[in-house]
Amino acid sequence: MKKRYGFFGGCFNPVTGAHLNLANLIVKKYNLDKLVFVPMGNNYQKQGLIDETHRYEMLKCATKPYEKLEVSDIELNLPQALTMLQAFETIQQKFVDVEPYFIIGADNLTKLIHLPDFETLAKNYQYIVIERGMCTARNKIASNPILTRLKTHFNLLEENPYEQISSTKVRKLIEEKQEKEILEMIPKEVYEYIKEKKLYL
Repeated sequence: MKKRYGFFGGCFNPVTGAHLNLANLIVKKYNLDKLVFVPMGNNYQKQGLIDETHRYEMLKCATKPYEKLEVSDIELNLPQALTMLQAFETIQQKFVDVEPYFIIGADNLTKLIHLPDFETLAKNYQYIVIERGMCTARNKIASNPILTRLKTHFNLLEENPYEQISSTKVRKLIEEKQEKEILEMIPKEVYEYIKEKKLYL
């Protein structure tokens, strides 16, 4: 029987306690053997995104205490960004004997629908979709015929108690040197790394 692995992509700029709590919630709810964080590389165009090496190292620090959480560098040190399909295929090649579940936010369903590989992505992979605010995955699935036909591929995580903690808020607190509030939102080891490397200042 194949092991069940979740793959959680994102910037993690920086990783927060909310990311970790959500990951552990998903592991428990979907009975995963592992959840693997997959940070995006430097080719991803987003304002304020720090170097991939730092984001990867912070994830390593953050996941160290958790037996079922780990980090992959498959999207790092690449000459160009991977498409979603390329990333999924690369993960399948590296993690051969696992049943993969790709973790996305409900907002990414809209992006998925408009990708040229949309039908292949919907048909060939299993997802765990995290609800985010007003961006309702259930409605998106109901309004798209391909998603409706393949709705069993999309597992909806409708309870997300950690939605209000964001990396954006953490970066702002770091700029303002609000140490007490920062330590309520990110692991101490991550904050020590940020201070040592003088990040987000």
